[in-house]
Amino acid sequence: MRYIIVDDNDTDRMLLEAYASSDRTLQLQGSFEHPLEAVALINDNPPDLLFLDVEMPLVNGIDFLRSLKSPPLCIFITSHPDFAIEAFELYALDYILKPITALRLQHAITRAKTFLDIKQKALKYEHSIEQDTVIIHEGFETHRVLLSDILYLEALKDYTRIFTKKRTYITLGNLSRTLESFNIPLFARVHRSYAVNSRRIESFIENNIFIENTQIPVGKTYRSVVSELRKQ
Repeated sequence: MRYIIVDDNDTDRMLLEAYASSDRTLQLQGSFEHPLEAVALINDNPPDLLFLDVEMPLVNGIDFLRSLKSPPLCIFITSHPDFAIEAFELYALDYILKPITALRLQHAITRAKTFLDIKQKALKYEHSIEQDTVIIHEGFETHRVLLSDILYLEALKDYTRIFTKKRTYITLGNLSRTLESFNIPLFARVHRSYAVNSRRIESFIENNIFIENTQIPVGKTYRSVVSELRKQ
């Protein structure tokens, strides 16, 4: 997976390169201090993934991504949490707050790989609802999954990953649309990237929910929703 970095902070760029170098599937195409320096490379030889800072001289990362005709898959890495909503409106895959850690970066990279793998296979991912069951079409395969068997869901840009005890499924459609199609109060959005089956929650620890030993973060804007879940 080819990637580039755009960040005006030399130390942050070097740290990101060092963490990413541990993954042999990643290939650094370029590392730039200013967004305008990266335009030619992005247009002529588009990377698979763009790591992008927000606050930079001349143009900020949000406006820069918006200006690209065919923007690559983007992960924002920034010290500013205030731009997260704008970033996700531009369909950024992830939004990482500095200081970055190797573990957090690897989680974002794994999500990027999953998304690009789905996109490359170009399979037909669709789902429909029949009473208490979701019918999932993955290419030529069809699966019937009880809604009550779903543990949690994860947003993956234009797709949603559906997790059960047995396996993970993919369906076309962002997390909001997928939840709307389910149309039952069983599921609660607890993060921009996650929704959970409220009956499958095992514990709450600080700002995290645990389901089947999986730690799911709680977003700041969803804490009131989680407070209600704690009362159930």
